[in-house]
Amino acid sequence: MIVFRNIRKLAIGLIMVLTSVLFGCNELDNYDAPNGGIYGTILDAETNEPVPLPVQGSTGIIINLVEQNTSATKSIDFYAKEDGTYINSQVFNGEYQVIVNGPFTETAEQIVSINGQTELNFSVTPYSRIEISSFVENKTVTITYNVAATNSEFDIQEVYLYWNFGPAIDNSASNYAEKVTVSETEGSIGFDLANSSVFQSNEYKINDNGNKVYFRVGAKTEGIINYSKTVEISL
Repeated sequence: MIVFRNIRKLAIGLIMVLTSVLFGCNELDNYDAPNGGIYGTILDAETNEPVPLPVQGSTGIIINLVEQNTSATKSIDFYAKEDGTYINSQVFNGEYQVIVNGPFTETAEQIVSINGQTELNFSVTPYSRIEISSFVENKTVTITYNVAATNSEFDIQEVYLYWNFGPAIDNSASNYAEKVTVSETEGSIGFDLANSSVFQSNEYKINDNGNKVYFRVGAKTEGIINYSKTVEISL
């Protein structure tokens, strides 16, 4: 009987603990969901076109939201996309300082009042602008490019030509299949994919993707890399 009573007391105690935990969790979760968001485009101040950016993620451009007029001490951070756009649809309404540190001559920042899904565009000046075009014949892709610094005093140090199996391309080694580095700010480079060991060993990926590959140009200017748009090639 003593053993039974002890087991019963233990069971009752466990039930009380579990009940308090469950009710405690409900209390902790009983907060309003975010009721706003922010989205927009980072635009070239001269061309009014979106500024191509690094791959969204660990190598990408971070957007910082710093809440104003509160006790908040940490920013809300998220990444911009390669096409120059950004979005965070889960933000509480309120006033924020928005900061974008990217491959621009000056940091982009503004104060915005978020009320529902709110659009905020930025006007910036990249270090360089890059034009890119392509021609393909028998799995040989020729990329023609032109890099122009946005200030005559800027030094264009290197130009990079990349291709990859998918459209996510930047100077991180994990974001390109092959890379060619040149010093000329304009010209044409041929990629003989049929005789590339990287292409041959991964041709199944390309076949599965509808025989598509992707090319992009980057330029290091004053130590900062700007990018062209990404070109999709069907082989």
